Amino acid sequence: MGQTVATIDDVAKKAGVSKGTVSSVFSKKRPISRQVTERVLEVAKDLGYFPNHVARSLAIKKTMIAGLKMPISKDSNMSGFEIQMINGVMKECSKNGYRLLLDTLPEHDDPTQFSIDPVDGVIMLNPRKQDPRIERYKQMGIPLVLVGRPDPEDETVCYVDNNNRDLGFKVGEYLLGIGHRDILFLNAASDMTVAYDRENGLAGSFAAQGIPYGSVQVLNYSRKMHYNAAEYGYRSIMETFGKKHYTAVIADTDRVALGVLRAARELNIDVPVRLSVIALSNDATVAQETTPKLTSVDQSAEILGAEAAKILIEKMNDSSIVHQRVIDAKLVIRESCSHLS
Repeated sequence: MGQTVATIDDVAKKAGVSKGTVSSVFSKKRPISRQVTERVLEVAKDLGYFPNHVARSLAIKKTMIAGLKMPISKDSNMSGFEIQMINGVMKECSKNGYRLLLDTLPEHDDPTQFSIDPVDGVIMLNPRKQDPRIERYKQMGIPLVLVGRPDPEDETVCYVDNNNRDLGFKVGEYLLGIGHRDILFLNAASDMTVAYDRENGLAGSFAAQGIPYGSVQVLNYSRKMHYNAAEYGYRSIMETFGKKHYTAVIADTDRVALGVLRAARELNIDVPVRLSVIALSNDATVAQETTPKLTSVDQSAEILGAEAAKILIEKMNDSSIVHQRVIDAKLVIRESCSHLS
């Protein structure tokens, strides 16, 4: 980033607010309305202004702390994917002398609730479509690495991701290969880029075999409606089985799949004879302990975390660096899917 001559006075004047208001927008010391916040941030972006305290901490005294923004479910239980991800990030940070600040609080529902932590750079999970936080970090001059691709695509943004379109395609190809056409897809939240990519890949597997995609029914996780992933899986089956026709369920995560299996037990649905179940994440311990053992997709979460940390450490040393890496995911076939007779 080059030198900027814009001052807090310039921002206040152009935005038509006081210097105190501009300061509060960036410091969050007192609440400022969403409308004013957005106006001030937009003016600051146009003028190339970012607050002096951030500039000083970046330019003068590095904290040697990396931030990991990983919102978790309301019940505060971490999934195997999240634990593996943290391990990958933590090992790489420790090797390079960085401590890790874990932020599990959600920011998604109100983009003005944007926290600036005392960190030298940030790894952020689950980017949304048109995610305003990406621009905020650029504006603050804080190095950022995403786990998940940005939407729209941006060649200036660092990220690591699985090839989620390919992942969706492989899962669809596998289920079609064992005779399933009527599928319930319990997808991620609709505003997540991963949800679009996986559904796009699933649809592609049907198209590749000339099979109509209309027999796939897609539901999306809702942070407002569902207490956690397992409840999402459970309620989805309880509310649809017998009303919608499907012979296989694709669950967004192994936690969602656990909810599906619980509902199946309560409804006396034989898995996999009557219903096949596949999870798009792989907690090997959970998968081996379910009955039947859960067919799932290994996303290499620890490798994703380690790669994200490596890129962030590079970027904290040279802000001009941009890396975008794709990590392979593989299907692990166990016992929860069967050929449709």
